[in-house]
Amino acid sequence: MSRPPCWSEGSPCPNNCAAQQYRRTVYNETPLFGPWTGWRMAGQRLIAPTREWIAPHQLDRWLYRHQRMFER
Repeated sequence: MSRPPCWSEGSPCPNNCAAQQYRRTVYNETPLFGPWTGWRMAGQRLIAPTREWIAPHQLDRWLYRHQRMFER
């Protein structure tokens, strides 16, 4: 894993930017903002603040059913 330039080898994480890059690179986590605050992407899964997750195929199925119910 390549560290951000502001984070030298053997030192603690210096700032939030470096910590976010580390989580994104090592753990494949991406936080979300705005109305999605508290949610995050981890790999292909959408993770809720309650730690429940939904896979892409499940979300796709749910959105399809929701559209069919309300498209009238």
